[in-house]
Amino acid sequence: MTVTLEQTQSDLLKLVNLVQHGEEVVITSQGQAVAKLSAVPRSAPSPNRQAWLARLRQLRASSATGKTSPTTEAILDDLRSERG
Repeated sequence: MTVTLEQTQSDLLKLVNLVQHGEEVVITSQGQAVAKLSAVPRSAPSPNRQAWLARLRQLRASSATGKTSPTTEAILDDLRSERG
């Protein structure tokens, strides 16, 4: 589909809807193609994602010290209470 820049400005939501359903939209200005709207390709999930997450859990467990530190909110609350 080809539309003018003026049509794009008035019908952008409609054009984006068309793009989401597989249509490609070429935008023209003064009779010349200046831009193209097309869908962003969806990336396939990595087949190794689950293995990577499992390895990350193992690394976290093996490096855990059992120590905890205060949260940012707790530190800020302490500073505010010191200021009065």
